Amino acid sequence: MVPVPLDLPPAMAHHQRGAWAGQLDDLICSGVVRGWACRVPPADASAPLQVRLVIEDLLRPGASWPLAVAPAHLQRDDLERDGLMVPCGFAVQGPLEQPLPARTSGSVLRAWLDTADGPVELSGSPQRLNPERYRRLEQLQRSGSHGPTGGLLGLEGSQVYGWGEPGSDLHLRIDGRPGLQLQSDSRGQLHAALPAESCDGRPHHLELRNSRGQSLDERIVFTPLQLTPWPALLEHGPPPFPDHLHPLVVEQHRSLSTWLHWADLGEIPLPNDLPRLHRLVVQGHRAETNMEPLDHPLQLPCSDSPRVSVVIPAHNHYGVTRRCLLAIAYAPTRVPMELIVVDDGSTDGTAEQLAHDLRGYRLVRHDTAQGFNQACHSGVALAQAPFVVLLNNDTEPCARWLEELLTPFELWPKTGITGAQLVFPNGRLQESGGLVWDNGQPWNYGRGGNPYDPRVSYSRQVDYVSAACLAIPLELWQAIGGFSTEFAPAYFEDTDLAFAVRARHREVRCAPLARVIHHEGTTCGIDTGNPESSKRLQLVHAPRFRQKWQHAFTPSGPPSREAAERHKDRGVVGRVLVIDHAPPRPDRDAGSHAALTEMGLLQELGWKVTFLPTNLAWLGGYTDALQRRGIEAIYAPFALSVEAFLQQRGHEFQLIYLVRYVTVLAHIQAIREHAPRAQLMFCLADLHYLRELRQLHAAALSGEARARAMTSLNHTRKEELEAIGMVDLTLSYSSVERDLIDAETLGRAATAACPWVVDCIEGTPSPQGRQGLAFLGSYAHPPNGDAVAFLLEEIWPHLRQHSPQLELHLYGSGLDPELAEAWGRQPGVRVQGWVANTDPVYDSHRLMVAPLRAGAGLKGKVVGALARGIPQVLSPLAAEGTNLRHEREVLIAASVDDWLEQIERLLHDDSLWQQISAAGLAHAREHYSHSHGLMQMGQALKRLGLPLQEVSP
Repeated sequence: MVPVPLDLPPAMAHHQRGAWAGQLDDLICSGVVRGWACRVPPADASAPLQVRLVIEDLLRPGASWPLAVAPAHLQRDDLERDGLMVPCGFAVQGPLEQPLPARTSGSVLRAWLDTADGPVELSGSPQRLNPERYRRLEQLQRSGSHGPTGGLLGLEGSQVYGWGEPGSDLHLRIDGRPGLQLQSDSRGQLHAALPAESCDGRPHHLELRNSRGQSLDERIVFTPLQLTPWPALLEHGPPPFPDHLHPLVVEQHRSLSTWLHWADLGEIPLPNDLPRLHRLVVQGHRAETNMEPLDHPLQLPCSDSPRVSVVIPAHNHYGVTRRCLLAIAYAPTRVPMELIVVDDGSTDGTAEQLAHDLRGYRLVRHDTAQGFNQACHSGVALAQAPFVVLLNNDTEPCARWLEELLTPFELWPKTGITGAQLVFPNGRLQESGGLVWDNGQPWNYGRGGNPYDPRVSYSRQVDYVSAACLAIPLELWQAIGGFSTEFAPAYFEDTDLAFAVRARHREVRCAPLARVIHHEGTTCGIDTGNPESSKRLQLVHAPRFRQKWQHAFTPSGPPSREAAERHKDRGVVGRVLVIDHAPPRPDRDAGSHAALTEMGLLQELGWKVTFLPTNLAWLGGYTDALQRRGIEAIYAPFALSVEAFLQQRGHEFQLIYLVRYVTVLAHIQAIREHAPRAQLMFCLADLHYLRELRQLHAAALSGEARARAMTSLNHTRKEELEAIGMVDLTLSYSSVERDLIDAETLGRAATAACPWVVDCIEGTPSPQGRQGLAFLGSYAHPPNGDAVAFLLEEIWPHLRQHSPQLELHLYGSGLDPELAEAWGRQPGVRVQGWVANTDPVYDSHRLMVAPLRAGAGLKGKVVGALARGIPQVLSPLAAEGTNLRHEREVLIAASVDDWLEQIERLLHDDSLWQQISAAGLAHAREHYSHSHGLMQMGQALKRLGLPLQEVSP
C-alpha cells in the first residue's frame, strides 16, 4: 500500500488534512501556544491563514471558550529544514485577553482553520489540558511569559537548534558539564555548532538552561562522526567502506553479526560469498548506476522443501531487482524458502541479466506488462510452500525477517496476514502497519519517525499492511482468490485483501521486528498526478475501496497524529501499563516467567499491554521477546524517568499493574497525578515481610542482631501494608498470604488469586534412565542459597553414606563463584549453574528437592517440576500455598530424618515414583493450566469493573 498523495515535504505528510495542513505544537514542549498552518500545495499568500484557538470541555458538550486568533505568517527555521519554505508559523505570546475557564479532567485546547468547506482541525489538536499545560496558559494570561523560556528542537548534522525569548542568554550543558553559551535571535531562534569533542557518534545528554540556571529542556541525541554524505563516501572513498557511517548501519551490522553468531554455534555455515554480498549490499544505492558487474553467478538461498515462497514482481529496473535478491541472500534466516521472480513484461533485459548474475530462483515471464496485481497472482500460482510472502523488488530485507514475519502465525493462530516494518533508505520509518479512518483514508502509521521507537516496534493488530512485504498462508490466499481484479493493475489491492481476511474473522498483524528497507516509488513513482504513471490509479481506486468496505470501518473521527495513537491498536478493549523493576528474563528467574504469563493473560483478555521497567533498561533479546509478543516495551532514551513517562502518557491507561510493593511506594504519587482514571492492581510477587520473618527464624539470630532484623522486618511490614492500602486490588499467588493480608487489614484490603501458568507434558514420564537429585533456583534470592547450604550440611553427607555413587546437581543463576567452587568440592556435588532451558533438568534426574527454610509466595520451581512429572521432596514451606499433599502429589519432609527417608523411597521405589509423578501432573493440569489462569485473571478484572474480551474455548 502506497501512502495517500501529498504535496508537502515527506516530513510533513502526516499533517495534511485535504487541501490544508498544519500542526498545533505541544504546549508543554514549546512553552507558548504555537504551530503552523498552510495551504496544500504550500504557497506564499498576501493574506495569511487565521488559526482559531479555543478551549473546550469534553465533559460538557458544546461548552467552548475562545482563546485567541493567530495569523500563520511567521518564519520558522525548523520548518524550512524539513522542506517547508513558506512563512506559515503562528504563536500566541500573551498576555491573553480572554479569561480562562476552570480546568476539569475534560478540558482541551483546540486549533481550527475556518475554510469555505468548513472548519479544519490542525494535527496535534486537541491537546488535553493537564495541570502542566494549564499552568502554562495561566502564565501566558497573567504576564505573557512563555512558561519555560526556551526549548530544544533537535540536532541537524553538528548543529543544535532551539528557541528562546528573543535576545535571551541561554546555556547548553552537555553530559552534565558546561557546554555552550547561546543567545536567541530576534525571532527567538537559536542554533550553534556542537564542540568537536562531542561529535563522536555516541549518545549525549543535552540540557538547555536559562541565565538563572533553571532547566528548560533536555534530550538524548546521537552526534555525527562526520558530515560527508554516505553516497559521496562510496563514490570517492577507497574500500573497505566506512560501514559504521551507513544510515542503516544498525541493520547491516545485525545481519553480519547474526551470520557470525550462527556460524560460531555450528548451526548454519557462512555463505560462500558473504564478503562479496556484504560489499554489494552496502553499495546498494548504486542499484542502477555504476552497478558492479558479477564475474560469476551468485547463489541465492533456495530449498527443496520450502516453508515460504517469496514472490517478487519486477518490471524493468533490473539493478533494483538484483539489489533485492542480493539483500535476501545477505539477510540471515533459518526459514527454508524458494524465490519466485515475476518478470512483468520488462524491456530492459531483466530475465537475461538475472540468468547471468544469479542462481537459485524460479522465473515467471509475462510477454507484456500486466501490472502488480496479476504479477503477484502469476507468482503465487507456482508457490510450493505453505506460506507466501509478497515482496516488492525495490526492497531490502534485514536479518531474521522471515522468522519475524511467521512468528505471529505461531503466537496468534487467528492471524491471517502479517506485514513487515518498512524503513526508508535514509533510516527513517515509512510505516509500521496501517490503519483506515472512518472516511476510508488509509494511513501509514509512524511515517517519518524513528523505526526503533517503542511505539512502532511491537507486534499488534492493524487494519492493513503494505504488499511491499506481506505474508499470508497459501490456503487463505487461494480461499479468498488473492488480490481482487477490481483493483487491478495496482493500488488498494493490499488494503482490500486485508479487509477480506478480517471479514473471515482472521487477524491482520504488523510484525515490526521484520524490518525491510523500501525504496518507495522506484517502479511507479510517487506522483499521482502523472497521467503516464499507474500511480494515478491510487486516486481512482480510493473511492472504490471506500464504497466496498465502509461498513467495516472503525469509528475514528478526523485523521490526526494524536488520533492515530489512540486507534493504532485494533482488537483491544483497554490499555494497561505494567510497571516492574526490570525487563523479564524468564530463563533467569521464576518471577520473570510469572510477569510474562500475567501480561500474556491480560493480552488474551483483550488488553493492550505497555511494559515500563523502572530501570528503563533495553536488554536486547529479552526486550525483543516482549515486542514480538505484542507488548509495547518502554526504555531509555524514549523515556527518561517513570514520572516523565506517566506525565506524557498516563492518561491512556485504564489499568496500571504494579509488581512489588517498592514500585507502588516509589511511583504512587506520579500515578495518581498523571493517570487519575486508572485502576491499580498490585502483584505482591511474595509477601516480603513474611519472608524476612522466616529468614530471621532460620538464621536463629539473637541479641542485637535479632533486634536489628526485627526493626527491618517491622519497617518492611509497615511499607508493604501501606502499599496494599493504596491500590484497588492486591494479587497473591498464595492463599496463605491472602489470608494473612485479610487478617492484617481487618478485611479492608481487596485481594484475589494471581494466576500461575505452566505447560504440562503429555502422558506420564518413566523413571528409567534418570540419575541423581537436582535443585533449581535463582541464588540472587537468599532463601535458595540457604536451602542448598542446609541440604549440603545436614542431609547430603548421610545420603552419600547410603549411596556413594549418588550425585546432586545444582542449577540456577546468580551463584557466587567462590560459593560455587566450595559447593563443588563436596563429593558427588555437580554445580551446573544457569541453564537457558529447564526442561532437560526436570527430564533427566530422578527427583527434585526443595529444602526451603525461608521464603514466601509460590515456588516456581515446584510448579515447574509438577508440570514435567518429576517427583519432589519438599519442605512444608516449599509446598505452602499449593494445596499439595504428602504421599499424594509430593513427599513432604520436616526433619533431617524425614528428608533421608523420603529421598530414599523415591530413589528406589519405581511404583511410588510413578504414583507421585502421575498425581503431580494431574494437580498441575487442574490448578496451573492456561485456562485456569485465564479464568483467574478475568475474575480480577471483573472485581475492578473492567472490560474483558470473550475468549474462545
